[in-house]
Amino acid sequence: MLKKVSTIATVAVLGATLCYGAPFKVGEKLVFSVSWSDIVKAGTATLSVPGVKVFNGRKVYHIISTASSAPQLSAIFYTRDRIDTYLDTQNYTIWKSEKHLVEGEYKNDEVIYYNPPQRTSTRGVATMRTLPNPRDALGGFYYVRTLNLAVGGQVRVNYADGKVTKPIVVKVLRKEQVTVPAGTFDTIVIEPVLKETEGIFKQEGRIWIWVTDDEKKMPVILKSKIVIGNIEVKLESYTLGS
Repeated sequence: MLKKVSTIATVAVLGATLCYGAPFKVGEKLVFSVSWSDIVKAGTATLSVPGVKVFNGRKVYHIISTASSAPQLSAIFYTRDRIDTYLDTQNYTIWKSEKHLVEGEYKNDEVIYYNPPQRTSTRGVATMRTLPNPRDALGGFYYVRTLNLAVGGQVRVNYADGKVTKPIVVKVLRKEQVTVPAGTFDTIVIEPVLKETEGIFKQEGRIWIWVTDDEKKMPVILKSKIVIGNIEVKLESYTLGS
């Protein structure tokens, strides 16, 4: 039986508190290179916040994640993924998620609608209950960016994807300075436990994310074992929103 988490204040636990204001702004765009086994350029990924919309009378951030395989890898494992998430601008809960995934022979196109106040999600004709303050994997990461992260602490996010809903733990491991094509950054290393998610970054082993040690919590490195091997994602360029 899933343990209830009743408020945002209790969702962020053991070393994390909500920051004042959103660390990401409209217009933010992050571009990443994706490498396979530290040798082959696997492709390109982007994260962007193109705007704020109104959904069910609520203002929501429109957040887009894309991933595409490089030409030399496409013949082996063709990938074109896009995920659109709509997060409440006040409490970062999810109202809508839209997926268009092409990964080899696997394809998935679906739209999931959420009602956080009523704790429900609807996927096609199926409606299910969610935990309080639900977020999908993409929205959950942007929510974590709004928190003050203390090394040794952990954050719990109520995950939902229209099929399952459960608490997910994000561990805050250490601080580290790293250099990527976009520059040198002081970072905090976090480890989310993201099983049963979809997309090119579907987890089969452990996953680590390096985010900047400042109010932006901007991701600069991601390392993981995924469906097609060991993947390293590095920030190539970024545009900060306003």
